[in-house]
Formats: sequence, C-alpha cells, structure tokens
Amino acid sequence: MKLDNSSPKSRYNVEALARGLETLSLFSAERPSLSLSQIVQLLQLNKTTAYRVLSTLVSMGYLERDRATRHYRPGLRVLQLGFTAIHTLEVRQIARPFLEKLSQEVGETVSLAALDGFRTIYLDRVRNQSIVGVVVSVGSSLPAHCTALGKVLLAALPDDELNLLLAGQELHAYTPKTFTTRKALVAELHKVCTQGYAIDDEELASALRAAAAPVRDLSRRIVAAVNVTGTTLRITHERLEAEIIPALMRTADQISTVLGYFPG
Repeated sequence: MKLDNSSPKSRYNVEALARGLETLSLFSAERPSLSLSQIVQLLQLNKTTAYRVLSTLVSMGYLERDRATRHYRPGLRVLQLGFTAIHTLEVRQIARPFLEKLSQEVGETVSLAALDGFRTIYLDRVRNQSIVGVVVSVGSSLPAHCTALGKVLLAALPDDELNLLLAGQELHAYTPKTFTTRKALVAELHKVCTQGYAIDDEELASALRAAAAPVRDLSRRIVAAVNVTGTTLRITHERLEAEIIPALMRTADQISTVLGYFPG
C-alpha cells in the first residue's frame, strides 16, 4: 500500500506539536533570535496562540527569552532533539581541537558543557577509556551542584538569578561529599569565583575527581565550561595542582580567545 504524503495535514497531525516545531524551525544563522511580533508574522498566528506556544517551549527549555530585549532564542534542550542551538554549535566546533589536545596532553577524559537550568548539558566529550563511574555522552545532563562543570557555570550567574534558581531547589546527595545545603554550596561558588576554577572531589561519584574552568565569549560572558575528569588514583591532589589545573586553564583561555574574549 502506498502512503500518501502529499497533503501537509492529516487526521494524525498533532496541531500543538506542529506549531512548536514550526516555531523552532524559524531560527537560523540569519535569525538567531526573534521577537514575539516577528514570530506572529512569520507563523501567521494570532498573538495569544503564539505566546502560548512560546511560553510552553520556554518552560521546557527549548527556547530562552532575553529579559532585556524580550527576544526568543533556541535553548540547550534543542540539542537533545537532534537540532543545534546556533551559538552552542559554534562553541563546540571551535572547542573540539582544543579538547582533543588537552585530552592527549593529560591522558584523561575532557568535556565541554553549558548550563540548562540547574543541570549541565554535555556539548562534547573526548573520552579516555580508562575512566570509571558515571558514563555520560553528548546531550546528557547532570545536576550542577555536584559537578565541577556545574559549579563553574553556577558561579557565573548574577546573585539574583542564582538565588532564584536555588529557591526551593533540592540538593540531592550523591556521595557523602556532595554539597547538600544552600549555604555550603554558595560558599563553594564564591570560592570558585575567587580561584577561577572548580573542583569536584568525589561529589558526584566515589573515586571520581574533576576540575573545570570557564569559557568566555566576546561579551566576556561565561558561555560554557571545560573539565578534566578521572579516577582519584590517577588524578591525585598533587597532580591536580601541578599539572591538570594549569593545562585546563590554558585550554579554557585558548578557546575563549578564539571566541573573541579579551581580558581587561
């Protein structure tokens, strides 16, 4: 039996889903962000319907709304659908050779991640086969409070935004070393800001240690973080200070420079 795909609509279509996907497809390299009125015009929808679709996509993390401009742009959750947020794709493409070089230099697993609410989304990963513990892949997410990547990204948030994010947030304990109180976590984030990097010392999984550093763009905004992770047997505290952190910081600075960041 031949399937008829000629008609744009059928009795099997889910109209709300179709509108959501049509909305996501509006964004491109030429249109990285759009206002509500622009979306209404492009989709030929009434304003109330368009706003309802946009609000749903924002609440689920597939779109983000800039508070200053009130424009919408793709969110990191789009990665998990197989699409790519334009800016994130740019960071990933630029960072890839630096991640590979860092992994070869230190002989450990290296990852690139960004923040999505209270979770870190893995954008890229160069894996050392010797790693044990938590296995993640591109598109995977982990709680931000117990990873070095997450702590770097949380520490970059303005105080009011961080407080709003932490309000009512349960800090689940994954190991005895996980930060489980808001006070302790905030103190840790202040430490991260001061030293310029974060350490996960068996906070996500026992026998797993990591360090992470921020990646900045032309606007000096922290848009991602890079980490080195491995077993506590391989990444000792001495090696962390003497080798891992210096190499990690150099790599994060190199990626930031290519993205247009210039300190001072």
